[in-house]
Amino acid sequence: MKSDFSADYAWGLGDVVVEAKRNGLIDYGCFAAALGIVWYGVQAPGQRLAYVALPFILVLLMKPSTVGFAGRARRLLLPFLTWSLVFGMLHTALSLKVADPPFAWWDMHMLLSGTWSHLWILPFAFLATMLAPWFQHPLASLGAAWAAAVLIVAKGTPTAVPFGLWAFGIIPVLVGIAFFAWGWRLAVITLVGSWLILHLGRPAPDNITILIGTGLALICLSWRLPASAASEWCARMSVWIYLSHPLVIVIGQSLRITWVELGLFSLVGSVILALLLETAVQTSRRGSLEF
Repeated sequence: MKSDFSADYAWGLGDVVVEAKRNGLIDYGCFAAALGIVWYGVQAPGQRLAYVALPFILVLLMKPSTVGFAGRARRLLLPFLTWSLVFGMLHTALSLKVADPPFAWWDMHMLLSGTWSHLWILPFAFLATMLAPWFQHPLASLGAAWAAAVLIVAKGTPTAVPFGLWAFGIIPVLVGIAFFAWGWRLAVITLVGSWLILHLGRPAPDNITILIGTGLALICLSWRLPASAASEWCARMSVWIYLSHPLVIVIGQSLRITWVELGLFSLVGSVILALLLETAVQTSRRGSLEF
């Protein structure tokens, strides 16, 4: 039995994964991407390379699903609200520790971005998946991606949170829609064209990050590895790692761990915490069934 936060839910890999068709390469890729997000979060050397994990995840989120509004809300907005509450309590505890007002950390943008910086992806993914059917025509996904790139070149990236992050995510999302609707050829044309517009019009480190991360996702989607118990474990752990890893980073920082050591501590600690969370959920479910 799988957690509600399994990769099949939060990374948008469909409603029911048939084992014979499951792609183990995607499972391993999700695990590596989650660890990349952890490394990026500690701002250790190599953080720019680690950030390619984000467009990788965004592409996968666009896999078509048959669930409706309520199902998507449960899979994306419910964990957004749950973990926003968790990190809100952490913010409050940290504020009280330094004698600040308990809610000095609150800002209105957190209604869309969440109470910790990584949670923005969940409401963004919810909105993107709801709008995805409107962009499944090849000209729609291609044209929207290129138009978004032109708009970023002309107007720049929005400074308001979370719209700057949404601008970063829009091209991987549209490339993902193109791939799942029409295959890798249209996806590659959409990606390369968007990247050229950004690269020539407004050079920035994020441009190559989008190109590499999105390209890696397309490679993983196009190639296949047999699914296994190990790959499914990686898929389940990846979501827990992504959602909970700031807790481990805060613990490491409170222990005065810094730099590469903090990165290594956070990687190992995030996997351990993910295991504990997965075990707790499975135990709770088994108890409910027995009752």
